[in-house]
Amino acid sequence: MEAINRFKKITAALALIAAFGLGQSYAQTAPKKMEKEAKKSEQKAKEVKTKANEAETKTKAAPMKATAKKDAAVKEKKETAVKEKSTQAKKMADTKTAPPAPVEAKEKAVKKETAKTQKQVAAVKKDAVATADKATSEKYNGHTVYVGPKGGKYYINGNGNKTYISDKK
Repeated sequence: MEAINRFKKITAALALIAAFGLGQSYAQTAPKKMEKEAKKSEQKAKEVKTKANEAETKTKAAPMKATAKKDAAVKEKKETAVKEKSTQAKKMADTKTAPPAPVEAKEKAVKKETAKTQKQVAAVKKDAVATADKATSEKYNGHTVYVGPKGGKYYINGNGNKTYISDKK
């Protein structure tokens, strides 16, 4: 009977020693695994941030390029109108007569066209503000809903202004 009790005590002691030994080996390897996983997640976070920054710069650059093109077109039209006026003035000075009626019609047409292009430039600038923010698939009163940089939701009303949507219902 004593031999059985000794055997039980010895096996219990060995079981405890084995349990503590395994616990120590796991305790040594677990932090290393956790460190590797933490480094991987940090690298992924950095990659996501760089991709987000690249996308943001692209979205900011696109409206600026569009407005620059429209501004260049408006300048060209104004310059051609000024050149036409100066050539007409030279012709009038040479002939010393009143300008013919078709010239006045051309001047009116040029003025209308410049006004139209200025309106288009204004519309493009308003669209540039809207496209800088992210458009969602939602509709509000028939308008596309945009999400601003701080998370606010709005749409562009008929006047071209932002109208914010409250979250309260």
